[in-house]
Amino acid sequence: MSGVWSRLYKSESVTPVPKVFPPASVNDLRNISGLLTFNKIAEKLIAELIISDMSKELDPAQYANQKGLSLQHYLVKMIHRILSDTDNNSKGEINAVLAVLYDWKEAFPRQCPKLGVEAFMKCGVRSSLIPLLVSYLQDRTMKVKWHGVTSSTRKLNGGGPQGATFGIWEYLAQSNYSAYCVEPDYRFKFVDDLTVLEKINLLIVGLSSFNCRASVPSDLPSHNQYIPSENLQSQVYLNKIKNWTDNQKMVLNQKKTKAMVFNFTDNYQFGTRLELNDEYLEVVEKCKLLGVMITSDLKWDENTSYLVKKANARMELLRKVASFGTSMEEKRNIYILYIRSILEQSCVVWHSSLTDENEKDLERIQKSAVRIILGKDFSNYEDALVKTNLESLKDRREELSINFAKKCLKNEKTKDIFPIRSKQHEMETRDEEKYVVYHANTERMKKSSIPCMQRLLNQYEDGNKMEQNAVKIRRPG
Repeated sequence: MSGVWSRLYKSESVTPVPKVFPPASVNDLRNISGLLTFNKIAEKLIAELIISDMSKELDPAQYANQKGLSLQHYLVKMIHRILSDTDNNSKGEINAVLAVLYDWKEAFPRQCPKLGVEAFMKCGVRSSLIPLLVSYLQDRTMKVKWHGVTSSTRKLNGGGPQGATFGIWEYLAQSNYSAYCVEPDYRFKFVDDLTVLEKINLLIVGLSSFNCRASVPSDLPSHNQYIPSENLQSQVYLNKIKNWTDNQKMVLNQKKTKAMVFNFTDNYQFGTRLELNDEYLEVVEKCKLLGVMITSDLKWDENTSYLVKKANARMELLRKVASFGTSMEEKRNIYILYIRSILEQSCVVWHSSLTDENEKDLERIQKSAVRIILGKDFSNYEDALVKTNLESLKDRREELSINFAKKCLKNEKTKDIFPIRSKQHEMETRDEEKYVVYHANTERMKKSSIPCMQRLLNQYEDGNKMEQNAVKIRRPG
């Protein structure tokens, strides 16, 4: 291996993609790098070696770009941690959870190639690959394509190619130790998204009344109860992560870094003021995290409304296609690809906690879709599902949940979500369950995703046992 990356493959053709629509400034655009096909293949092949080398050092809280892990694992485990800590309110302990959602400004463009290579070495990448990675990151050029117009070629002084395999792994290596000050069970990463949780015992943390005579607070709720930031570990984490960020020549986004309080008590509500760059972080009641609307009460009304609104906007495509006399099969495929996929986005996270009203709101979209697909042949919803060979969305979500759980069991990194019940004796009992179902003190916890999937797995195992017993009975002799 020569350790040289061809100059031909170092040129990026960048397409600006809006983060929000319409974009108000250049900061609202994400630069996605277009690279030559051979370059992509070469990166994929060499990335297998990098992944193998980094596997031992990679942060266990990182859920991105790894086989068998996804943003759904991030969200499922994070929400379960919040619910577990707030559900186990025993005598002498009343808990809330404070979440800080970190955002880095221009995370990929601000990467320092020198620090990126050092990070690869620190994460255990074999020495024979380092010259190749150095060559890859040197002398890179970029041109921008926008509405059919191409800019002149510019030399890049730094940054990682966003959308390229090496660019992602450079960032994962460089950010690997960004939150090592936090326990692994209380930090959650997906590429450049980081959420840090803190469990707060409200009886001993130092809850006090805010002095309104000195100043009238506009950021504290009417209960006027307050926890000073110096009493919170979250402020310590914030300071340490800020120092790490400065050392990596990166910048925390003050406006997009938020705090959220998960507190289900009546008498121990509180506000707080976490500081970053001499400014207070905004404490929010809701936020969109990895495409899912999370609210401080962990209900799913906001997320359901968001999905319904997004799916309704795409229904216009189905209506227009139907007006052209398209076949039923093509209309069905368009619905599945462009509309149902929205309604099922990260559904394993929230399916089990939906209210009846939430379920009806989602099902109503599919009912409208099959009416358009069948046209004059539509009579009722149940009949339409049979004709179009579709399942109800509720049945689909349950199927996706059990499939998610079964895949978790096959992965060393996720099988601990579904622990196997330890036997006290060898005797088989009639109602023996294979998987532990976490005890819940509240309906909120009982209906959440992990306990629900644990019950689904046990039902699946019971079904398998019944089928095996039926085969034995039918077997002659």
